[in-house]
Amino acid sequence: MEHQYDLFTGKVETKTDQGKIKALDELFELSAKYQKSSEFFKLLEFINKFPNLSPYNAFLVNMQDNGATVVLPAYRWNKYYRMVKPLSRPFIILVPFGPVEFVYDIKDTEPINGKEDNIPERLLNPFLTKGDITPTFYNRTVKNASKDGIDYYEEKMQTGGAGYATSIHNGRFMVKVNSTYRITEKYSTLVHELAHIYCGHQGSLKENWWESRHGLLSKDAREIEAESVSYLVCMRNGLETTSPEYLSNYIIEDKPLPKISLETILTVANYIEKLGVTGFQPKKK
Repeated sequence: MEHQYDLFTGKVETKTDQGKIKALDELFELSAKYQKSSEFFKLLEFINKFPNLSPYNAFLVNMQDNGATVVLPAYRWNKYYRMVKPLSRPFIILVPFGPVEFVYDIKDTEPINGKEDNIPERLLNPFLTKGDITPTFYNRTVKNASKDGIDYYEEKMQTGGAGYATSIHNGRFMVKVNSTYRITEKYSTLVHELAHIYCGHQGSLKENWWESRHGLLSKDAREIEAESVSYLVCMRNGLETTSPEYLSNYIIEDKPLPKISLETILTVANYIEKLGVTGFQPKKK
């Protein structure tokens, strides 16, 4: 049982895990802006424009100004021979092991003493970057996922078969990917299937850091969450993905979104991004 202090009533109230609503999801549900699938997809596209920020921090920037284009802290702008204009309003983002950091959009900066800036093209045009998944990165992702109790296999599948994820009886999960795919196709499939597991669609064991949401979501909600994670992770790495094609079925008709968890999507996308990075540390429960 969890206890919570209510700032408005001054009372300490109890609530069960079942009744718990995370702050970001509560904000997402209450915002009329994201009730339609087209607006949700615009949010994902916005987050993809900021590969230098975590998905969560990119969302925070969106909430403060959805017209932002390139955001950096003042000291980083100085490295590119730009300075923050006086009285500019910063955006607030979160930083590991610290409270917050202030960042500024490029429109709130100006050249230092007339110098020509040297902003990297990857910051100005992130969607122009075409990435490649190396075998080392891919294998490291698989190896680190195994630390979370996820076993990886490949097998030749029928036409149209990409992969699937299941829970198995020995207390571990399993992901299978089509062995005939190229490595980039394997990676987007792997990310999608890992998303199903880390989003809790396949359940959770007591030692897992993610919550079990098995049986709580509709099939559409589960697929939108997994495809959203895949879209974020792959696009932010400069990879093409079929996720927009799936999501477009909702966007074209502008259907209302099923009940999904934005906080889960952003947390899982950030975690899977890090699986292939050197020095990765598994998240603890």
